[in-house]
Amino acid sequence: MGYSNLNNPANYQLATFAQKGFRVLTGAGTLNTADEFYNTILIVTDSDITSLTAVNGDSISSSISFSAGMQITGLFSEITIAADGIVIAYIA
Repeated sequence: MGYSNLNNPANYQLATFAQKGFRVLTGAGTLNTADEFYNTILIVTDSDITSLTAVNGDSISSSISFSAGMQITGLFSEITIAADGIVIAYIA
């Protein structure tokens, strides 16, 4: 599937309004669907992200706590959270 180039206005609109869909990650688990990327991670409940793989820039490789309501934007290929967390990863 890959990810869309957001320089194209049509792709930007689809991504901005989450029309490509999202994945919900609850409790301890990992999102790493083959050839799928995420452009926004919304923290629904207080969550510890233990791993976040960025396509460009820095990745998270050790546990960092995020408060509910926070949002992380970028281009990510994998996310792992610890128990008791809930995050929504929007498909790029």
